[in-house]
Amino acid sequence: MSSPARRLAIVMSHAQRSMGGAMREAVLARALVAQGMEVRIFRLHGGEALEEETVLDGAVPVSFCPADNPDAIPHRQVSASLKAELRAFAPGMVLYKGLGYRVNADTQAALEPGTRCGFIVGGGVTDPLLGQASLVLGEYREQLRQHFMPLWRAGQALVLPKYVDMAEAGPGRPVPLADAACDIINVGNFGDDRKNQAALVPLAARHRVTLVGGGTRLGEFRRSVPGRLRAKITFAGRLPHAGVFAALRGARLMVHTSTMDGLPRATVEAMACGVPVIAYRSTIQGGIPHGGAGLLVAEAALPHAVEMVLADDELRLRMGANARRHVEKHHGVPAIEASAVEVLKLLG
Repeated sequence: MSSPARRLAIVMSHAQRSMGGAMREAVLARALVAQGMEVRIFRLHGGEALEEETVLDGAVPVSFCPADNPDAIPHRQVSASLKAELRAFAPGMVLYKGLGYRVNADTQAALEPGTRCGFIVGGGVTDPLLGQASLVLGEYREQLRQHFMPLWRAGQALVLPKYVDMAEAGPGRPVPLADAACDIINVGNFGDDRKNQAALVPLAARHRVTLVGGGTRLGEFRRSVPGRLRAKITFAGRLPHAGVFAALRGARLMVHTSTMDGLPRATVEAMACGVPVIAYRSTIQGGIPHGGAGLLVAEAALPHAVEMVLADDELRLRMGANARRHVEKHHGVPAIEASAVEVLKLLG
């Protein structure tokens, strides 16, 4: 086993028996392994036993540790198994993916004194451990400056690009008006009020709207749509990833109405497909080039912004092409691998 300084643990704080939504962290881990680090990923799950596997053709080992309280909400779950596995691995540094999870402080307290910690931002921006963090990997520069200024000033806050499967995204050419399956697309679960899909319903009076996502409140939401608008709204439901990309490629514009988010992967995937994105500036302060690849607007200005882009197809096509170029430059596997070089410098 390598020295602790060369061992890094990445803890996926949100409990789930899958790595499907964690490819960014897996690619980062693989890139660090290629540079001589020993890296393991750990995650809680709802099963009864420790389960182990590897990802990315065996490059990265993953340990799924049983939660002590699997019936609790993910933010409250903890795991004695996770603490035991981490103590055995004895990393010099632990990166927690997700802030505001009880497992973060609970786990860190069980490790050897002097074990450093850091965070990979995934929405939330507060955590009891934040004062101890020596590294934060965020979603965009404005987020880091606003919420992690001390680390930003110290050069210990970096942007970690999103993972995007560019092959699945396709060529990234904005869909021509005549070929579009819908005018507006939104991707998000119907599980809580912050997704705010209700703000999209009035837009169906003039435009075809596709809503991608499932969730416990989907049926209730469908029933709430006024009868005169139901024919203009398509509920695609929960789709496999390839299906999400197919839906994105057929859309003219993504309208992201969430009132609480980081930089959702769906917005980056939309841009990869050549779809401009409109979102609330109060929710997303960066990561979507304003005026170039989309618009970040006040909530009251959203309807006007949507009408402006959809009424000017030349503008929409130009924004969509810019969006694709932005993702090619700033996201995807090569960008994550490049960021790993900078992360390694901070890890020492």
